Amino acid sequence: MTPQNEFSRRLKNVRAKMKDRGIDVLVIYSAPGSIRFGQRGHVMYISGYEPYFGNTMVVLPCDENLSPLLEIDAADYFPPECAWIENVKPAGDHVQTLKEYLRETKLEKSRVGVVGEYSMSPSLYARLRREIGKSQVEVASDILESERAVKSEYEIQCIKEASKIAKKGIEAAAKFARAGVLEAEIVGEIERVCRKAGSQGFPHHTMVTSGKNPSHLNWWWYCGKRKLKQRDTWLLDFGTMYNGYCCDISRPFTLGTPSRKQKKVFQVLLQAQEAAQKTAREGVLASEVDSAASDVLKEAWRDDWWGIGHGVGLEVHEWPFIGYQRILDDKAYRDRRLEANMVISIEPAVYLPELGDMQIEDQFRVSKTGCERLNDIPTEIMES
Repeated sequence: MTPQNEFSRRLKNVRAKMKDRGIDVLVIYSAPGSIRFGQRGHVMYISGYEPYFGNTMVVLPCDENLSPLLEIDAADYFPPECAWIENVKPAGDHVQTLKEYLRETKLEKSRVGVVGEYSMSPSLYARLRREIGKSQVEVASDILESERAVKSEYEIQCIKEASKIAKKGIEAAAKFARAGVLEAEIVGEIERVCRKAGSQGFPHHTMVTSGKNPSHLNWWWYCGKRKLKQRDTWLLDFGTMYNGYCCDISRPFTLGTPSRKQKKVFQVLLQAQEAAQKTAREGVLASEVDSAASDVLKEAWRDDWWGIGHGVGLEVHEWPFIGYQRILDDKAYRDRRLEANMVISIEPAVYLPELGDMQIEDQFRVSKTGCERLNDIPTEIMES
């Protein structure tokens, strides 16, 4: 359970943002799936309750003298320790629940901000605006997105703990992998070791891909059927979870001693990551961090690289996004200036026909003067 003082900090910050915007009530909406980055974490961040069986909603008043409301999903049980909010409703009609809350608190004429509108069905959002009042309802997802992007010491420690667990998975993979072993068997061993070490889950597919065939490597989310061969390059990209917080780690492996060519390619990837790390600090645009890494990659291979990283927290991909500003129709991906205590992933990668996929990925804590790696996993090709 997240400490209560952590929730108090979050509520104070969110309510200050609401006050600045003139928003009286914040409707925080989350779905359990992964249609878009960030939807699971909104309700979990503010309440401690994790959506699992369906859509959930928190109604948060700006007035701290009024109690917030949590409407849970379709679960038929509710352990009180899941959340600090006392006013808990079972799954129901979200719009009707909100209307009743506004009537009971005499906030029918209030301005209502909606967080997570992209997780709602279009018909639900349209009905919300129609029944509450179009002039009263506005999109306010940026309030929680900006708040979640800057991590507290508690959150950073959770990400570090997740990384410690991931290190054990990497070490297990290096010992387990050998010629004739299926990619799926390596995935199973990694997840067994990490579960035993305390990982609550795996925030995305544990990806083990091997060989040089692009038609196989491009289906990384269904990887598993290929058997490793001696001298193979194979790639591990995975994450673990601690107290709901994620890490996202990637390392290339070789069966046997890496060749001179493999070492040379990896050094370029490491130089790209280090260039991004040296650039990342408070006040720098995310696009500048992306350019620092992509310039190194372009000099080596003359391709067009962009999208070198992303934020990490309750979601394995969240704000800020590093180099995704080319996606023009979604404000979540816009270029933004880094702030102290943002946690970002830097993940340069390359596919070469003669080698296959190679990548390095780690999380870094942004500060006023630089960027600190949040794990002590060796920055080298792992031998197995």
